[in-house]
Amino acid sequence: MGGKGKDLHAGSKTFMAFGGGVRLCVGADVAKLLMANFLHYLVTKYRWTVTKGGDIIRKPGLVFPNGLHIKISEK
Repeated sequence: MGGKGKDLHAGSKTFMAFGGGVRLCVGADVAKLLMANFLHYLVTKYRWTVTKGGDIIRKPGLVFPNGLHIKISEK
């Protein structure tokens, strides 16, 4: 199976989601546009209430150790 001395479950420390430099993914801008569109409609057309969880640990990013369960409904 895997190469000698390699851990199959180790993540790549050099991976960039949309590439970088001269090998930039051609779909990167499309993916960003779709995500912006989705977030716009989520924020403007729906409301959500927290049903469970919500404890926050602030690291370089936000971490929800117990998850964050929400109920989404139309405005």
